[in-house]
Amino acid sequence: MKSCPAQSAPATTAGTWGLRYSGLVMGQGGKNYVKEFTGMWRLKPDADLAALTAVLAPGGWVNPPGATFSEQMTKLGLIRTARWFVTRTQDFDGYTLVFISQFDGTLEKYFDDFVLNGTENLLAVWGQCVGCPSGAGVTARDVVEYIARGQIKTLACYDVAPQTSIAQIYKAADWYEKTQKFQRAIAKGEAVEDAVNAFLAALAEPSPALASDANIDTNVANEWQYEDVAERVEMTGNAKAAAA
Repeated sequence: MKSCPAQSAPATTAGTWGLRYSGLVMGQGGKNYVKEFTGMWRLKPDADLAALTAVLAPGGWVNPPGATFSEQMTKLGLIRTARWFVTRTQDFDGYTLVFISQFDGTLEKYFDDFVLNGTENLLAVWGQCVGCPSGAGVTARDVVEYIARGQIKTLACYDVAPQTSIAQIYKAADWYEKTQKFQRAIAKGEAVEDAVNAFLAALAEPSPALASDANIDTNVANEWQYEDVAERVEMTGNAKAAAA
């Protein structure tokens, strides 16, 4: 593979978790910035993808039992988006689990908060991978260190509003809703002073978190990942016509 010209050094150190690369940074110079992490790990030959996806499905959280993955991630107040998928790579035999995430703050803070998911929940996913520590004495930090070792570099990434933090997004949505309520009160002819006082009191209240969401392919174990992608994208015109 042809190498690209040398790029500037990472903006921050990631040595806390033994990471080789601090990840791409979006929104540098603003009040907020977004980081990314991509990693991959070889799946065990007997990996149970049904069990892996079940823990990420609504109500499938291991600890606390029945919690929702998206709600638990919202509580961390850090992760903007995350996705898992399975593929084949030249790096490993068999199948590979790939994880991609974007988040506010530093990579160190991200992994510090990742520990809060708990050992059981982390093992429900990464415990399906070769080399993941397991056993009675394993801690969440042990598993997260394993996750960090699977890091690979991202070529490019995009975020629509990296200089706006998750908390600011919540606040903007909350204030917009309260402003609409205030405008309707004025339009209805309510007493201006009372409406203004109610509006200012509402603005002073904390902004609630917006509802997050997660979409899980719970049938992944029955409908396997596409194995013919290379054939589909590399077919010549004649081969494609013949296949048709």
